[in-house]
Amino acid sequence: MATVMSPRNSSGSRVIEVEERINKELKSLVKDIWRVGDPAKPQVPFGQLFDDDDVQQHYEGLAATLKAAKKRGIVTYKSPILLKGAHDKVMVNLVDQSPLGTKKGDSDELGSS
Repeated sequence: MATVMSPRNSSGSRVIEVEERINKELKSLVKDIWRVGDPAKPQVPFGQLFDDDDVQQHYEGLAATLKAAKKRGIVTYKSPILLKGAHDKVMVNLVDQSPLGTKKGDSDELGSS
């Protein structure tokens, strides 16, 4: 006989799974902004980030990932939405401007990507 999980347990584990995936995506986004943008500043124009081959292959919805990062205080940008073409010059800025690898735990994250 198959074990039946209660809906409460099932949805709780799904929420945890989604949160873990979002956190992983946001960490990758920070790395991509540093990689694609100006090495001296933690910022990149949306169009340049959008056009990057690695970014295109990795993110299912870059604008949605950026919106989640903005809500969590990871990035800032001066547009309510980001659309390719119309918002290519909008600068996406990292709130934490310390270079990658300078904070505790960064070297572990860099090695795992």
